Amino acid sequence: ANMSKAEEIFEKQLEKCRVEYFDFYLFHNVCEMNIDAYLDKKYGIDEYLVKQRENGRIRHLGFSAHGSYDVMKRFLESYGSHMEFCQLQINYIDWNFQDAKRKVELLKEYGIPVWVMEPLRGGKLASLSDADEKVLKELRPKEKIPTWAFRFLQSLPEVKMILSGMSSLEQLKENMKTFEDEKP
Repeated sequence: ANMSKAEEIFEKQLEKCRVEYFDFYLFHNVCEMNIDAYLDKKYGIDEYLVKQRENGRIRHLGFSAHGSYDVMKRFLESYGSHMEFCQLQINYIDWNFQDAKRKVELLKEYGIPVWVMEPLRGGKLASLSDADEKVLKELRPKEKIPTWAFRFLQSLPEVKMILSGMSSLEQLKENMKTFEDEKP
């Protein structure tokens, strides 16, 4: 419903944020319910956003995707040459469950770096069953359970940024400690 208002929305966003430009700007949530509209030339969304990048009002243009592999492929076939990064839900469950592995391979074909959202799957990977925790503790006794999700992502060379929701200073400190070194 907002596809025809891309310019109006963009201008309001700049105004609300009180900035002259955005460092990173995304086509949000490319998925089954909006792919046709995103690709519809009558809205001119891609053309408008690319122009804003050329004018310095967007420094880096990317997209986030929650759709299927086929939806991502359609988007990339049209706009892949304009995309500088992609934000995907990746964690060791969704690697297969949501076909993240195949999506990462597709992005690799286009030379597009991956940003990760939901590395802990909404907190579900922050704690595990006693049996699963025991298996991991046998491998690395000092490693905390949430750290395993981040270590999994460290094993993927395509991943350049990991966005993790944190709800306390303690979680922030733990995440910073985790990323002091790489132990994929």
